[in-house]
Amino acid sequence: RFRWLVDQALGSGRGIDLPAPDRPPRERPPRLGPLGRDGAAGRPPLPPPGALQDDGPRRRYAVYDATSIPVIGPPEPWPGSLMLPIEVDGQVVGSLHFLPLPRLESEWDLAFARSQLQIGVVSALAVLLLATLASIWFARRTAQPLRQMAARTREIAAGNYAARIASDRGDEIGELARDFDAMAATLEQNREARQRWTAEISHELRTPVAVIRAELEALEDGVRPFDRAAVRSLSGEAERLSRLVDDLYQLSLADAGALAHRFEDCDLAVCVRDALSAHAAALERAGLQVQADLPPAAPVRADAGRVAQLLGNLLTNSARYTDSGGRVRVTLQAVSRGWQLCIDDSAPGVPPDALPRLFEPLYRVDASRNRAAGGAGLGLAIASRIAQAHGATIAAEPSSLGGVRIRIEWPKA
Repeated sequence: RFRWLVDQALGSGRGIDLPAPDRPPRERPPRLGPLGRDGAAGRPPLPPPGALQDDGPRRRYAVYDATSIPVIGPPEPWPGSLMLPIEVDGQVVGSLHFLPLPRLESEWDLAFARSQLQIGVVSALAVLLLATLASIWFARRTAQPLRQMAARTREIAAGNYAARIASDRGDEIGELARDFDAMAATLEQNREARQRWTAEISHELRTPVAVIRAELEALEDGVRPFDRAAVRSLSGEAERLSRLVDDLYQLSLADAGALAHRFEDCDLAVCVRDALSAHAAALERAGLQVQADLPPAAPVRADAGRVAQLLGNLLTNSARYTDSGGRVRVTLQAVSRGWQLCIDDSAPGVPPDALPRLFEPLYRVDASRNRAAGGAGLGLAIASRIAQAHGATIAAEPSSLGGVRIRIEWPKA
């Protein structure tokens, strides 16, 4: 009950439940005679204040009756405790003792406390100063590459794609700077490719237009008679121009991901046989011998029409650029991940450094891939886009026949 009263007075909210009225009262502590408990000589020694179990302010309160017998607290009042008499109807029935917190009184203790306070304040100020300086240094180190990155961004927005940060930091900001440089390099490459693409397209379109214009001027001036041969020449140039425009349109659709595909289960071996049959006359006119090594069936999931277009571009490319009297070998075999289709042709070959660029639009190798053969340099680029749309990989490598091998890894159905 005493502890409950103390808790209520202090507002700690830890009051214990009061005993029920019908519960017998607790036994009072035995009185201590002059010889102490159980006849022992003297009273037990008082525990020092630091040895008390302190679970709150209530452990520093004690209650004694009128004869100084402890009701709550140690056997004797604490030395230096404060005492308040308890009166009932004008009669003192006990006393309440409170042990205040110890205070520093000696000069040594006070001096030590003051020195500790000064050291603490100086240490706190030093730590605060060091933390402020470190924060300023870290903020500048963090903000400098960001400001530099912002400046380079404005330069790129103004058209200077050669702007770089070139940071050697090993943290996340350095990684961001390297990614920024990679992005700027990609933008620069794309701009150069766009400029080269525009120039090459203009040149490709200008050639047949110039031929048609020259033919018409010759017919108008009477230099060349208007006969069937003249009409055939104009028709050929117009067909070449139309084919070039159609190839450019197909390539733009493929780059934009809008090239229509209708995937279905089909036989790749049948597609290859049909393509060889369709281009047999062109290969024969080119003086090429065709060899085919095909399995009975090669099930894949693909667009048969686009596969025929891909194979047609590859076979046309071999017929157009392979020397007369050469060979074209087509092999299709099963591999671990699907089917491997290889189209080999004989000389002339392609320099190793030019092989990765064969699938770039409008790219030609000057030694053998020239405009005299009639190509615009878009067939392999379109074939590469069709292969990618089917989840296949296409690559160019040297052929054992002396020319170029086009290897396609086709996934199984």
